[in-house]
Amino acid sequence: MENLKRRPGSETRSEILRVALELFTERGFEGASIRDLAEALGMTKSSLYYHFASKDAILAALMENRRTEVDDLLAWVDDQPRTPDLLRRTALRWVDSTAEERLQGMRFAHANGPVMQRLAADGTDRRSLFGAVIDRVLPGSTTVPERLRAQMAFDSVSAALFAAQGTTASDADVLAAARDATVRLTDDA
Repeated sequence: MENLKRRPGSETRSEILRVALELFTERGFEGASIRDLAEALGMTKSSLYYHFASKDAILAALMENRRTEVDDLLAWVDDQPRTPDLLRRTALRWVDSTAEERLQGMRFAHANGPVMQRLAADGTDRRSLFGAVIDRVLPGSTTVPERLRAQMAFDSVSAALFAAQGTTASDADVLAAARDATVRLTDDA
C-alpha cells in the first residue's frame, strides 16, 4: 500500500479507519497494536500517529462515523409525516441502509465486548444514540414493552448477524432476516 502515502489526508484517514475496523474485529481492540495497524497499512507508526494520536483516537473516529449515521437518520425522521407507520418506515430505512461497513462495525462490537461496555458507560456507543430516534418515532404514551420492541427492531441487523455466526449465511441472508424481523416487530406500530 505504498500509494497510501500519496493520497490526500482524508483518503488516508478513511483507509486507516477501514483497516483498523477489520484488524480490531479480527484480533480484538486490545489485541491489535498500533504497530500491527501500521504494518497492515504499509506505513510507519509515525505516519499513522500523524493522522491519529492513539488507538483510542481511532476508536473515537470509528464511533463518530456511527454517530453520523444516526444523526442522518434523525434528520430524515424530522422530515417525515407523523403517521402510524413512522416506526416501521424508520426502522426499515435503518436496515435497508446497512452496508458492508456497518456490518463490519457490528462484527467489531460483537468481538469487543469490554470496549463496547466501556463506551456504553461513557454514553458514546451506538445503542445509546438510538434512544433519541425512538423518542422521536414513538408517541409519548408508549409503554416500556412497546419501547423495547422498537429497540429490538433497530437491533435486528445485529441480532441476525449474531445468529448467523458459525453458519454459511451471507451478508444478504443476514439483511433479509433482519428486514423480515423488523417488519414483524413493527406489525402493530
